[in-house]
Amino acid sequence: MSEEYKGHGFGSKILGLVKQWYSSDNRAGCRYITVDALRSAVDFYQQNHFERLISSDDEEDTVLMYYDLKRFSE
Repeated sequence: MSEEYKGHGFGSKILGLVKQWYSSDNRAGCRYITVDALRSAVDFYQQNHFERLISSDDEEDTVLMYYDLKRFSE
């Protein structure tokens, strides 16, 4: 992401729209959103309620994370 756009909430708004789109009427039949987050982005995803999928990726460049869409619709 461009440094120009960081800190303005655009990423969180986009994630919110994706969560809403996939959970309303569940058109795609999806339950989870998964991301392979760069280590520098883990805090951002945690702030958006994503959780680590596995804890054994401590030596990797990225962290596998997920969000349960069922949580969004409750």
